[in-house]
Amino acid sequence: PVSYVPARQEVRSGRLGGRRNEETRSCNLRVGAVPNAAGSAIVEQGRTKIVASVYGPRQAGDRAQQQARAEGLLYVEIQFAPFCSRERSREGNEKRSVLYNSILQSALESVVLLDRYPKTAFDITLLVLEDDGAVLTACLAAASLALADAKVEMKDLVAGASVHLMAQGEGPGQASGTMLLDCDGDEERSMPEGSAVLHLGLCPSRGVLCLMHSAGPLPAKPFEQMVLLAKDTADAVGAEMRRCLERRVETRVAKRARLAPRADDVLGDDAYMEESDAFLAVDDPMGRRS
Repeated sequence: PVSYVPARQEVRSGRLGGRRNEETRSCNLRVGAVPNAAGSAIVEQGRTKIVASVYGPRQAGDRAQQQARAEGLLYVEIQFAPFCSRERSREGNEKRSVLYNSILQSALESVVLLDRYPKTAFDITLLVLEDDGAVLTACLAAASLALADAKVEMKDLVAGASVHLMAQGEGPGQASGTMLLDCDGDEERSMPEGSAVLHLGLCPSRGVLCLMHSAGPLPAKPFEQMVLLAKDTADAVGAEMRRCLERRVETRVAKRARLAPRADDVLGDDAYMEESDAFLAVDDPMGRRS
């Protein structure tokens, strides 16, 4: 579980649960959760719960062939379960689905090595079982983990973080201009008018941004501080994502060793390296394996 607090901490605030302004909720990660998918992951950020599934590669349809694309395609679909939130309407969730689909697809296309999958397509399905804030960045992490579980070649994993900037309002224990990391649903809904939010997606190993989306007025100085805070948080989340995949590799190798005959024990190291490369290999911008 991730409970990250940056080195520069503010005075304890009046947030529910006693969290500091620069402290995330607990985060639980699991891969291999959907048996019939090529790869899958579950991300729980506080009470927010996302299930990501990857299917493919499959042959691209006629539409893609007409486009005469030499590289593969990603199709991203995010769905909000009818019971995911009592406060949001079905129409509101449908509007968010359209926006989030576009943002996530652009971010994931920038990290997946689609040129290595010509004339094929991958389908990424994201199901929001519970919406309690920070859905966009949780979906980004879930999709990245599911792609890695499916052994899809990527430049890097992708981790995200959301930071809110409070405007002048009636919030208890908070002042105007206060930054709040990883707000839950109640905090998001109680933000005074004129507040802003920044969603950031980071490739931790490469130190490159793949997603930046904001809403609301963001002055230059607070914007820079929000980016730094989100980047530090995404680095910590990315490290935990990598550990999650390493545990998955170890589990698979141990299971294979139990099932394999003793005469084939010598293949164990090779199997481990094969699994590790498939999950954790990072490619540089020139496409060379590191």
